[in-house]
Amino acid sequence: MPAGRAVVVVRHIVLRLAEASVEDIKARYDLGEVVCTLRRVMPRAAAALELNAVAKSMGIHASALRRYARVTEAIGGPEFAQLLRLRTARGMSLTWSHVEHLAMVHDPARRKALAAAAADEALSVRALAQRLRR
Repeated sequence: MPAGRAVVVVRHIVLRLAEASVEDIKARYDLGEVVCTLRRVMPRAAAALELNAVAKSMGIHASALRRYARVTEAIGGPEFAQLLRLRTARGMSLTWSHVEHLAMVHDPARRKALAAAAADEALSVRALAQRLRR
């Protein structure tokens, strides 16, 4: 494969990886919405039992579903869509872990600025967490 062709193929693969990452993040957010709905419409004990059953069926711990719900509660749909559009210079999206950390920021303007910095500077999750503590 000629060198120029390899670069094109790799760029295409990076785009596919970014799209897959975004789909993963969307699915986690959607699960968070389901958990929020369960909490609203069911008595607390029944919702906890249902949450545990869902988690078990997925092979994950119920705490993961609760974390998904915290993100969904903290970041509304339009803002979440903006986060999904952010890309690093290499075309990669933020990860779910980035989004989880951003959800801890209560001020939407600060969260937006931190998200942009995370993408623009290709910050690791650890580096983003350090900035959150400033």
